Amino acid sequence: MRPRSIMLFESLSLAAVALGALILGLTWNALMASVYARIRGTGIEPAVMILAALYVGLLVLLILLTSRRASIVAQWLFTAIIVAELAMTLPGLGAMARGGLVGWAQIVQLILQLVAVGFLFMPDARAWLREFRTA
Repeated sequence: MRPRSIMLFESLSLAAVALGALILGLTWNALMASVYARIRGTGIEPAVMILAALYVGLLVLLILLTSRRASIVAQWLFTAIIVAELAMTLPGLGAMARGGLVGWAQIVQLILQLVAVGFLFMPDARAWLREFRTA
């Protein structure tokens, strides 16, 4: 049976992904305006939608491979992605805090992701991951 830390990792990570999808939906028009300002041309909206869906799919795949199959590669890829997101988000944290509901939702999402990754490194989770891989 999976330890509580692994189940909490999975739940919090999936909640963070769902919150991120909600944030994307709420900010879609602003995102598209920003993309159109940088990239001239038509047909970019479907490409951005596909990239967003691929990113969400990748995160969900990594979460499930880590929590259900004890994949060390998925664990470290997911951890690396979250650390990279943290590094990219920190400079804009103040602006997020002043950004109203969406900004605070982004901060909550980041906190959920960081706490979830922290659960991967709890003693019971590490023991389970090690045991699962050797079985």
